[in-house]
Amino acid sequence: MNKILMALYGVSVILTFAVFYWMNYLTAPVLNNDYRGGNGNPALFFPVVLMPFLFYFLYGTVELSMRLAERWLSRKKIIIMISLSLIYVIVVTLRTIHAADRFRTYIVETKDAYSDPTEFALLNVFSNHLFFNPLTFFGVVGICFIAGAGWSLKKRARL
Repeated sequence: MNKILMALYGVSVILTFAVFYWMNYLTAPVLNNDYRGGNGNPALFFPVVLMPFLFYFLYGTVELSMRLAERWLSRKKIIIMISLSLIYVIVVTLRTIHAADRFRTYIVETKDAYSDPTEFALLNVFSNHLFFNPLTFFGVVGICFIAGAGWSLKKRARL
């Protein structure tokens, strides 16, 4: 990548990390005396506004991992790294979904306004901290690495 694209990628990394931090920070507390949860998730404003930077972060991470794998890793190491990344991504995904499902049940038990966990989505104003944290950030990076390393393997097979 040339210097301008690399600088833009650096800005995108910082903004993506900031989006994950702010989404985590803006998680609403689960209290029975408030009536939150009916008007959507206002914290989603940040990822929507910064979507071009998030997409560039995803693309840049895929391309950077492709170039790094192409340059420094052998085919066997790439396959091992893809396998480890895939295991990490699957574990983080299952852990996050399970924790969100348990947390949704906790919300129903705590707030009188809800009677059934299926009344609202897993990602809501109370569960931002489960979906936007360092584990899920590195899960996104892992998905990008899998795509980039797979792209590297495909390019090697063509040559």
